[in-house]
Amino acid sequence: MSAHPPVIHLPPAERLGPARYPLTAIFGLTALVGLVLSFVGSAVNPAQFAYSWFLAFYFFFTIALGAFFWVTLHHACNSAWSVIVRRIWENILKLFPVLFLIFIPLLWPGEIRDTLWKWMSPAQAGTHEVAIRSAYLNPTFFYFRVFIYFIYFILAGLYYRRESVRQDDDGNPVRTRQMQDHSYMALVIFGVLETFLGFDWFMGLDWRWSSSLFGVYNFTICAQAGMAAAIVLVALLKAGGHLKMLNAEHYYLMGKLLFGFTIFWAYIAFGQYLLIWYGNIPEETIFYNNHNRGHWYLLTYLIVVGKFMFPAIYLLAQDTKKSLKALTFIAVWILVLHGVELYWFIMPYAHPGHTCPSWQDPVAFVTVGSILGFSYLLVSASASLFPTRDPRLAECLTITN
Repeated sequence: MSAHPPVIHLPPAERLGPARYPLTAIFGLTALVGLVLSFVGSAVNPAQFAYSWFLAFYFFFTIALGAFFWVTLHHACNSAWSVIVRRIWENILKLFPVLFLIFIPLLWPGEIRDTLWKWMSPAQAGTHEVAIRSAYLNPTFFYFRVFIYFIYFILAGLYYRRESVRQDDDGNPVRTRQMQDHSYMALVIFGVLETFLGFDWFMGLDWRWSSSLFGVYNFTICAQAGMAAAIVLVALLKAGGHLKMLNAEHYYLMGKLLFGFTIFWAYIAFGQYLLIWYGNIPEETIFYNNHNRGHWYLLTYLIVVGKFMFPAIYLLAQDTKKSLKALTFIAVWILVLHGVELYWFIMPYAHPGHTCPSWQDPVAFVTVGSILGFSYLLVSASASLFPTRDPRLAECLTITN
């Protein structure tokens, strides 16, 4: 007598209910108050506003880039385990237009823009160092690249979420194959764009500095932050009674990937430092010389211990990766250290030689976070919290390690 495969009952669609409305109102009110305070800050101290606003923007932008990477990687690998989690990343992808609006104040010609990217300031316009790089470092080409970055991630992000949501309605498996076919090239384009935008915006804070590993470094912080953010959002949704079909097997896989990218981040960060130290080229060593002056070296040690050693040891245990509570703790920890790392990277340009926290730092972070939190709740409420008719959903529900 032949054995019959077990019957798998697919869960019904889940949507955010009325419980989200108070949180939406809180985010909206906080965003309005924060915008007023940020406007005051930009008038009182535009240079500090530039760095604080950019820090907040880039923190959340890296999470969005990480979400794009995980969605395209999911489709390229025809992955089944992440089907339920994928909608969390897809909803983040729909925030790229909002991120563009948040980025606009930093692009406006004037003191704020010239504070961040000093090569565009009138004081640097006629210098020899800028002149020999003028084929790449010129405002017209800079704005063109910004347009390319955002138009691609906005359109590609909207495409993946739109097709996924449409599949909830018609159940057409062809959509899955089409997204898979597009994802191979999307991963290549992602790698090119995240490298160049990292050069332009992040590394461009000191346009004289060069590093052959910076593109990979920028990728690792995005991928790690994107996975950590997904784990935190899974925990929040589970606490609200959603995604009950997620189990220890799914947590374990997310934990393994978070662990893997923690190790990979450490490998790339140390490799970049080692190559620069060994080469001892002034155009490369300038970065670490500036970021280890005064009290900034304390943050260097904190990042080494807090973002690598502690998470790596913590995530070694199998039970830790299978516990949502334990996994959420380390995901939050990594996101906090991700913010510390960006602060360590950006703020020495604002306060060389000494740490000098400003009230604008938390105001900008809370404001940008509230704007995106408000938008994310609206996006999440517009569709099911997971792809309900993905052809790999049954396999996802029965995944084992």
